Amino acid sequence: MAEMTAATTMGPRIVRVEREQGKAGLFYATSPDLKGLLVAEKTSEALEEAIPQAIKDLYAAHGVEVIVSPADEPPEDREMWVAFPAEIARKALNCPA
Repeated sequence: MAEMTAATTMGPRIVRVEREQGKAGLFYATSPDLKGLLVAEKTSEALEEAIPQAIKDLYAAHGVEVIVSPADEPPEDREMWVAFPAEIARKALNCPA
């Protein structure tokens, strides 16, 4: 993960996510872009729901609040999510913190 010091210095980031099903039947998600991302769930649907929160949690651990959304057109071989600094989104929408 690139050094994250403040939300105002960070722009939107693409987080590529790779999924696989383990031998024990669990579904796993990891990312070459976000060091430490490892999500495991019993179903593919549960994994899909858990990925955005895991991304948010990893950024929060570095003091950056982000909004996470799936990219519209990811390549077929992996998922892509966008992590967008919440502070910048609030400013763009004129929302209070």
